[in-house]
Amino acid sequence: MRVGFDRSVTVTGTPQLALTVGSQTRQAAYAAGSAMLTFRYPVQAGDADGNGIAIGAAALTLNGGQIRLTGGTVSARLGLGTSALTDAAGHQVDAVHGPPGVRGVAISSPVAGTAFERGETIAVTVTFNKPVAVTGTPQLALTIGTATRQAAYAADAGTATALTFRYTVVQADADADGLSIGAGALALNGGTIRQAGSPTVNAELGLGFRAIANSAAHRVTGGTFTTPAVTAIRITSTPVFFSNRASIRGLAYRRGEVIETTVTFSWAVTVTGTPIVPIDLPSTDNYASFRYVSGTGTRRLVFHYTVPAGHVETTAIRLQGNDLLLNGGTINDARDSTTAATLTVPAVQQLLLQEQRHEVDADLLPTGIRLSQSTLAVT
Repeated sequence: MRVGFDRSVTVTGTPQLALTVGSQTRQAAYAAGSAMLTFRYPVQAGDADGNGIAIGAAALTLNGGQIRLTGGTVSARLGLGTSALTDAAGHQVDAVHGPPGVRGVAISSPVAGTAFERGETIAVTVTFNKPVAVTGTPQLALTIGTATRQAAYAADAGTATALTFRYTVVQADADADGLSIGAGALALNGGTIRQAGSPTVNAELGLGFRAIANSAAHRVTGGTFTTPAVTAIRITSTPVFFSNRASIRGLAYRRGEVIETTVTFSWAVTVTGTPIVPIDLPSTDNYASFRYVSGTGTRRLVFHYTVPAGHVETTAIRLQGNDLLLNGGTINDARDSTTAATLTVPAVQQLLLQEQRHEVDADLLPTGIRLSQSTLAVT
């Protein structure tokens, strides 16, 4: 695109010209010229405008630069006025029917919410405008501080249109401004990315305006290592039988039923042995335990307690003490097997557990009949 002035002007920086392409606004960057300025915009995958692009009267902006009368300090008037362009059939855009191209890039969020820490995986999703087939291990270059790190294509994740790339943060990684991803970051690394079903049609790899600049949301602190801690504890099973016991009057777990509790940590943990969640049984003035059954390698551990005969609990299940107990096992950070997780359950989470109001009536029979000493009472 060319924008003409009635006199020679001098340009500094990179002024922009806003183009309306379909429902999107794209910025054409200043390239050259004095009285006649040239602006260029490379059409990106997914751009489409059947009516033709438009350029509004206020489309020309300085973008931090300057446009001034040559040899003087007088700033040029930027309004296009009647020179603005409406939709025109001669300026149609169709980047949908060409080879596959990138239409979006997204970065995962830090687990701790503030920065990616040592051992944490950064996942980047690159979305194409049509299905692609991948061979080999393409890479995506991440700029972390002054270093370039390569995120590798993850064949076990993503979809035909959304490719996932992963990089694990090391101690030397640091970027207080947040990592960035340049327009030319996607590389084949000896592999291929081609249109699905068309093995001769290569995808266009340029990210264009979808490249990602530094952002505080993507800070990296490889020297930081936060110990996993309990963030939540909930009973995640549901009783299926109705108790007519006056002190319960609702659904309750019967003898032999499994009560399931899920404990969530701030980071993934690995488990050995059979750690337990000790629970208080106020109705019997006794204690019991939920025993670990699954979840190692993830943030969520599952514990089970099987209701024994004679157990009637008319008050809410609650923890005995404040901590999970190792019971001879271990719960360690999945990123560093020598770092033990913090096992204290926050007070607010203990309160939320009690508020779930899960009750127990071991006398219930599978048919919904409750035993009462030597007689049967139908509920």
